[in-house]
Amino acid sequence: MNKTFLLNGLRWMFIFLIALVIVVYVYKRSILHINIQSTIRTVAPGSTIVGIIQTHTTKSHDKIYRALYKTEEGKCFRASFERSAYTLIDNQESPCQ
Repeated sequence: MNKTFLLNGLRWMFIFLIALVIVVYVYKRSILHINIQSTIRTVAPGSTIVGIIQTHTTKSHDKIYRALYKTEEGKCFRASFERSAYTLIDNQESPCQ
């Protein structure tokens, strides 16, 4: 077996693995965004997400998601969600940044 053929195959396997990791990350991120958006829309219809902080650790060491969203009236709110079920835990007004 040729050494360059083996190295070439390993290079393409590595590129394929990196591409697969990127595709899985984008898929999981889009699912997260869609689920949080639908939960926010039940509280404030017509609102848009400004940003999502994926993991935030509370004082009691619980890991949650945080999202900043803007309503149709122009007010911004910071919402906290459970990591597993995307259930809204806390919702408070926040400056738009």
